[in-house]
Parts: sequence; C-alpha cells; structure tokens
Amino acid sequence: MARTVVCVKDEIESTFNLVKLERERLYGSRKRIVLDHASQQCIKASLTVDGLYLLQPGMTSQGYFDEGGRWLQKAELVGLDGDGNPMELRPATLGTAQKLRLVSASEVLLHAVASVYILEPTSLDPSLDKCLDAGEIFQFDFNYSADYRTEIAFLLKNPEGIFALICEATNPKWCEPGKVTLVDDVEGVADELDFDMF
Repeated sequence: MARTVVCVKDEIESTFNLVKLERERLYGSRKRIVLDHASQQCIKASLTVDGLYLLQPGMTSQGYFDEGGRWLQKAELVGLDGDGNPMELRPATLGTAQKLRLVSASEVLLHAVASVYILEPTSLDPSLDKCLDAGEIFQFDFNYSADYRTEIAFLLKNPEGIFALICEATNPKWCEPGKVTLVDDVEGVADELDFDMF
C-alpha cells in the first residue's frame, strides 16, 4: 500500500502520494564502477578493528557495536535526551491526518531543509488548492517512520507542482553590512591565536 501524506485544513482532508525529490532526478547522475583484473565489479567492504568480520554495504545499517564489541540490533537501541533520560518514540505521520498551520515565508527561512518531497494529490480540497495558488505556506508535523523527534514540514506550491520541505529548526544570527560581528570565545581558541604568523 502506497504511503500518503494526509493534511487537514478547516476540517477537510487532502491526500497526497509522495515521491522524494532526488538530485539525480534534477541533474542526472553518473556512477563510477571499479572493476578488478577480470573485469568483475568490485564491492566496497570494511574490516572490523580486530580483523574478524568483513562488513559489506548495508550491514552496518542493521545494528551497532557497543563499547564492549557486542552486536546490538536496531530494535534494542533507545534514544536518550541530553540528561540521559529515555525519550518517547514518536510514530510515523504518513497515512495519519496532520493539521495544517498557516505560516509566513520568513518562518520557512528559520529552518534548514533536509529533504524535499513532490506531493501528487489524490484528493485535494479546492480551498487549500486556492490558498496554495495564492502563495500561502502551511506547516505540519512529519515523520516518515517512527523516530524520537518529529520533523517540521512546509507545504507549498509553485508552477512545477506541490512540495513538502522537510526541515529542522535553526537559530541563525543575522548581521548588517558594515557592522562587526563578535564571535564568542570557544574554549580559549582566541587566546591560542598567534597573530605574528599573519
């Protein structure tokens, strides 16, 4: 079953199929293939530090080694906050209705875009479509799969289609032309600079 984004505006749902916008789709791609002396394709692999295991592509995504060298499945891992307390696992949002909140374009600029999805409407509320045509931007919660944090998504439209920008909040520091920006001393780095070397 296809995964869908379901958005709600004024109690009316709109449903979209999503396709991740990959760089290759925009610019095309090239792939360099390494061949051995017999013209067979080589596969990159890594040896563990003790030399006992050969790790092929995809193997390390199935789990991790702890400090004692014991293999841990992903299901055994638990997210911890900054104080070392277990975090709550938040469910995926795909297929679950998410409320839309109208935001300004400047709100989007306070976020770093991690990925972009093309949204293909299967049922689109005409009122929402009209708002998107007028350049309005909406925010909603997004989790492609269960995670310990919920990502921020922005719904917008341009002449090419409807898109979801998946973002993380940032804390930019703005400065004006001609004004000196002071940089905080990071662990005494400023004290260690030797200006004679310039």
